[in-house]
Amino acid sequence: MIIVVSPYHLTTREPAALAAMLLADRVVTMLPAPLEGKAWGDVRGAAVRVPRYLEFMQSWQWTVPLWKEGVIASGIDGDEAASRLRPVCERIDRDPGLAPLRLLMKPDLFEDHERYLDSLARDLLKAGPDPGITVPVAAGLDAFAMQHGVMVARSEPKSVVQKAEAELGRQVFAAAVPVLLQADAERILEARELLSDELGELRAAMDRASELARETPNSEKLKGLLAGPVKKYADAFEAEREELLGAAEDDDVRIVEGTVMLTGMLLPPDCVFASSLRAMKAMGPMPTAVEEQGTGMRELPGKVGKPVEVMSLYVRVLGRPAVARR
Repeated sequence: MIIVVSPYHLTTREPAALAAMLLADRVVTMLPAPLEGKAWGDVRGAAVRVPRYLEFMQSWQWTVPLWKEGVIASGIDGDEAASRLRPVCERIDRDPGLAPLRLLMKPDLFEDHERYLDSLARDLLKAGPDPGITVPVAAGLDAFAMQHGVMVARSEPKSVVQKAEAELGRQVFAAAVPVLLQADAERILEARELLSDELGELRAAMDRASELARETPNSEKLKGLLAGPVKKYADAFEAEREELLGAAEDDDVRIVEGTVMLTGMLLPPDCVFASSLRAMKAMGPMPTAVEEQGTGMRELPGKVGKPVEVMSLYVRVLGRPAVARR
């Protein structure tokens, strides 16, 4: 089971990212890298030239063990998630139905290598205040996930755009599971090892549920498919609680566990564009030529990636997280 995770969620250590790093076989994220390449020499040179990029890379330092163990990757079979960013920006620039979004975009984003890295790093470190970056990143990740038939992790809808996006989807399954909401990389790796058997069954069931969701609207069938593996995993988590949550002298952060609701939803291919246009329309009138296309009620033309729906995994924290005692 591969789950695509936003680099924003990884930077801020959102529950969606922490849950995915425990539950998935592998997490794929968009790794900001120099346009000339992601070889070590290119990255090191960029870090010297662009201080904010160095600051961003340092903010991901805690994830290094997960990269080394193959839990986190920047692509699938040589296909980099970051490669979808430029085509999405080009799509916005040429598609008449997306014309209103051009007001938010950065038309010269790719013209200067250092400015490109600085813009991405600045936005990631600020948790995404600039739609000129967040919209292409989100749409690019969806396109990548559709191309490879994998899930995209999404956080609980809170903003106007997020809520508009969720309204476009169709729920296909839901399950509540315990996870680590705050932990360092070593603890996540230990948890994956301790719960490996149960995680294997849960991953297989979620993959199967994702496949069936596109074929049948029968949510009860999908619920039954997940029930057994979810219970086995939850029981194993409880049985290993002391080991999972026990404090260690070398812990970088305090361990926090909690229960999250995992909600699988099928979203339209252009849900990022549709929800952004809908949010813009709510803020004021748009040109008549694009008003109908921007409602989010119909498919926008010229899809990026395969013409299928986006399987999304919403992660919502239930109740009050429990902090492990030191």
